Amino acid sequence: LSIVWYIVSILIIYSGIKCSFKYKFIQFRFSKFIDAIKSKSNNDISPLSSLSMSLAAKIGVGSLSGVALALYFGGVGSIFWMCIISMLVSINTYVECRLGIKYRDKVDNNFVGGPSFYIKKCLNNKYLSLLYGMLVIVTYSGLFLSIQSNTIVSVLSFFDISTIFIVVVLSIVMFIIIRKSANNIFLVDSILVPVMLIFYISLGVYVVLNSNNIIEIFKLMIREAFNIRSIIPVFLIGMQRAIFISESGIGTSAISASSCDNDPSKQGMLEILGIHITTFLVCFVTFLIIVTSSYNMVDFGDINGIEIVMYAFNYHFGKFGRVILSIITILFAFSTIISGYFFGENNVRIFTNNKKIINIFKIIVIFVVIISGYVSPQILWNLTDYFIAILAIINVSSILRINK
Repeated sequence: LSIVWYIVSILIIYSGIKCSFKYKFIQFRFSKFIDAIKSKSNNDISPLSSLSMSLAAKIGVGSLSGVALALYFGGVGSIFWMCIISMLVSINTYVECRLGIKYRDKVDNNFVGGPSFYIKKCLNNKYLSLLYGMLVIVTYSGLFLSIQSNTIVSVLSFFDISTIFIVVVLSIVMFIIIRKSANNIFLVDSILVPVMLIFYISLGVYVVLNSNNIIEIFKLMIREAFNIRSIIPVFLIGMQRAIFISESGIGTSAISASSCDNDPSKQGMLEILGIHITTFLVCFVTFLIIVTSSYNMVDFGDINGIEIVMYAFNYHFGKFGRVILSIITILFAFSTIISGYFFGENNVRIFTNNKKIINIFKIIVIFVVIISGYVSPQILWNLTDYFIAILAIINVSSILRINK
């Protein structure tokens, strides 16, 4: 698996460098973000609602456990490279969003688009388009959705809540949101994401204000990032984490961006802003919460990341730490669940617009939510990693061929 992801990482970074020169490093022109935020849509889905959908998909449990693992195995220097690589590869998202909007279709007065559509129309490759669409359905509406549902079950099990009760409640709430149009999903995410961000960033501000070694932490980060003896593994860990967090090059941002009737360039800039928010606010808050605790004094043994975050929350917030982290995890995971469903439905429409089949798909997704509470998360993560790698290879290679 690691070899596959090294290949994917090299491909994404190569595309990031090539597209950065072609578009004159537009991802670093912060004045462009102001214009993008002020932009308006010509349909019911606003640019910021589309951004919320994209953010909901990115800000999952990986923003917690993923950062913890990078810090644990790569040290604070890996977080520096995570931020740098995230900014560089974000241009891939800009390009895929422009293509998504330009080559989308209109179905039942709603826009649908993404890599499946521009692969078919630009490269005239129907089979590759269908393969990408099928992989998105399986990966995001199946595996990735299952991981988030499984995480919610795991978190609430700490409070002795039965699995069957959790999955039934979760599936009912899910059904209420997805049973009608995609507009419901955009509405929920546009409310949920700002609440998540404000709550989580407030926790980070609290931790920073109550810590007296923040300057030393930043100095240590720079020293470790450029330490000659360890720079290669530290760089590689930071690079992989940046690609996982940003999802730049995978193509999902193009799916959500295509739903909004906005200027392609401005919507692309908004999606880049989403990557910066995920990296420099959400993930950096996780980093600060962990690094200001005494996590490096504890032997966690065989870890998956979340126990490091749990330790840090207990360190800073005492007996309320577990409750606070549980609330955050549930919010992050649930927003990702409904976004994963949206990505899947969008790609089902590549195969058919039959409403009966769409409704059957909704029932299948609800069933997936229920059974995912009883599946091993390790199996889900391994399969998801492979499928996302394939999605990235298809999408980035297509972008490079289209943008010769």
